Amino acid sequence: MRRSGVLRVRLTLVSACLAGALTATVTACGSPAVGTAPTTTAPSRSPAASDPATVARSPTGPGGTTPRSAAPGSTTKTSRVRSPSATPTRTETSPAPLIVIDPGHSGTSRRSRAVNGLRDIDYPNYPEIYEMFDVSTCVARALRADGYRVRLTKDTALGSASHTQRAAVANDHHAALAISVHDDHGVGPAFQHTYDQRGTRRRDGSYPQLYRGTGSRRTVFDDPAVASRSQGYARTIAAARTKAQGRRTTVAQNSFDGRAPLEPGNLALVQLFAEVPWVYNEMGALTDGDPTRAMSITSETRYAEGLLAGVEAAVPLTPGRPNPVTDSASTLRPCLVHQVEPREGELSRPKRYRPDGFTR
Repeated sequence: MRRSGVLRVRLTLVSACLAGALTATVTACGSPAVGTAPTTTAPSRSPAASDPATVARSPTGPGGTTPRSAAPGSTTKTSRVRSPSATPTRTETSPAPLIVIDPGHSGTSRRSRAVNGLRDIDYPNYPEIYEMFDVSTCVARALRADGYRVRLTKDTALGSASHTQRAAVANDHHAALAISVHDDHGVGPAFQHTYDQRGTRRRDGSYPQLYRGTGSRRTVFDDPAVASRSQGYARTIAAARTKAQGRRTTVAQNSFDGRAPLEPGNLALVQLFAEVPWVYNEMGALTDGDPTRAMSITSETRYAEGLLAGVEAAVPLTPGRPNPVTDSASTLRPCLVHQVEPREGELSRPKRYRPDGFTR
């Protein structure tokens, strides 16, 4: 079914993409330049281009239905879609909310094709890939201790997963909320943002289309209910981060324009592919003017505290009731001081990317 010439993005995407290696691996010293000023755009690091691997798609959707097509004039590309699910509700006896945490970046450079032929590209970025896995793992442990169910989109810091596969983790397990956790070593700590799936309201009260891609690949996020919940959660997490980090965190609108070969647009791919509320987080992490230097344990801890408090305020264990006060936040710093990988005795984080105060 066509809807104003754009695709309503509701996808079941388990194993929908095959990864292909990029011809150039992005490293801290060899990656393209990041943004030089605190703006509302995402980190501007871009991988080098290479020939994409195209994924074959089923000609029909679930149950033999005909999938929605792309905009008029597009090439013949189809994608699996499913009907929107009802907003999950919870009672006293139902399972605890499921939170999906998405640590930034992939351990290998990869490219695949997603819905409408969109280029699904990810790449390593150091030291962010280590820092954000540590923060994500420690926040996950604290959430579990407080009674939440939690899934990460990858198992190790250098694990490799496409944005399509990451979104599928949340979609297929009906997450109450998913968060992406990133930092940007190209800008200072004044850069603090959350990004929702609704965008920044215009002066006339309307909201922009959030999309990725151009021409036949242009794909618009079109789920008002999810967008509204994402907006509320992004505001809640921004407020919690502001309090924990001591710097104002604002809800902003992203931009991926001018970052070829990444698809242009104003929404992170993982949010575009999501069927659940997804909040994308960024913080400036430039330390002593050196983009390859890890941020401090103190900075990691404050970021983790803000994310933990924000998630629990956004999605309490019992709807409408604040969570009981716990000491889970006090476990974050000890976790970050020792955390590298979830398997004991395994140390993969290079010494040059370990923050001051890291003891293992």
